Amino acid sequence: MSRTLMVRGALLVGVVGALYACTSDADVVSPAPVDPLFGSYVAIGNSITAGFQSDGINDSTQKTSYALLLAQQMHTRYSYPSLRMPGCQPPIANVLTGVRVGPAGSCALRNIPVVNNVPIAPPSLNNVAVPGLGTADVTALGTAAPRNNALTQLILGGKTMVQKALEVNPTFATIWMGNNDILAAALNGLAPPVPPPTPVNTFVANYAKMMNEFTTGAPGVKGVLIGVVQVAGVPLLFQAGVLAQNPAALAAASQIAGRAVSLDPTTCAGTGLTSLIAVPYLTAIRARPPAAPGTIFCRKTGLNPDPGDAGILDPDEQVTVATLINGYNAYIKAKADSLGFAYWDPNPVFAQLRASGQIPLFPIFTNPTETFGPFISLDGVHPSTRAHVTIANELIKVINPKFGTSLAAIP
Repeated sequence: MSRTLMVRGALLVGVVGALYACTSDADVVSPAPVDPLFGSYVAIGNSITAGFQSDGINDSTQKTSYALLLAQQMHTRYSYPSLRMPGCQPPIANVLTGVRVGPAGSCALRNIPVVNNVPIAPPSLNNVAVPGLGTADVTALGTAAPRNNALTQLILGGKTMVQKALEVNPTFATIWMGNNDILAAALNGLAPPVPPPTPVNTFVANYAKMMNEFTTGAPGVKGVLIGVVQVAGVPLLFQAGVLAQNPAALAAASQIAGRAVSLDPTTCAGTGLTSLIAVPYLTAIRARPPAAPGTIFCRKTGLNPDPGDAGILDPDEQVTVATLINGYNAYIKAKADSLGFAYWDPNPVFAQLRASGQIPLFPIFTNPTETFGPFISLDGVHPSTRAHVTIANELIKVINPKFGTSLAAIP
């Protein structure tokens, strides 16, 4: 199903059109924005912007996106590519059991009506975000994943993300790209076969191309560029030292691993205790032969395969990752300044939530429906519904002073 949300004030007042009942944007009723700057809004991004939560996405999670919340406050048109339930793929409902809200791996897209054997084109979208895409993918077409998967084709319809974004003749944009240039590699401890992170110079070239094509196609457009999240703060990763200092955490890790786990005394000595362990490292221990020990190695061992490589981000690798992300964000901020855009760095907010305990230092496995706290969904990476409200409000805090607007905060 495709639905166009219409927003008046801070309230979501309706869903217009079922199965593309409208065939052109002229049929979409839009409220008058509170400011001409927000006459036409577009959100460019990947999984977070799309509304991906708990390792899945469907209409319910799409409705939580900070992009929709911003559109509400802007009083502006908001159309998104609504997915049929249970989703593509269905989100996780319980961390310990792995149960999802629908069959794992299934992909419920939406029904595109056909009239006289011709599919009816969807309306132009205000949220063109596609999960999984990196900076190189925003301006590119291709046959390799993720540019040709079902979700990408559904949302972009064979166009690049920039081309799709320009369909609404945007006057204001939020752009959050770059997390996928480093996230998967970092979560895997910079180990093969996951491709390495994008070098800063390549990232800069990709981002510059994206912004050039976008601003050329939308003269005078303004907006917010959003920085890349520091992976070390993602709660799917936890410090080895937590297991050394917290017997309850060690017991929980043993339960996930399916056997008693222990820290290797050599690789986990000294600064090895600051190594970050990905939760999937524990589930990989479960797959070891029954008689194999549940030893966690905090650094590379030189063995082949190396049990201290994949899923372990050691102190040196943490420096590498942080340096890359700092380089990404320095460029994004400079680009925002040069274009007259606002810039928002998400890292201080999430660091504060982590420092206050609202994002836990170790997963709460005794709470399988809020394992990573109230601000992170059940995949340990993507923001929760509550976090999207925080993100929207933080964006409003940078939009209003930059552009002299008066968007109201979300209660």
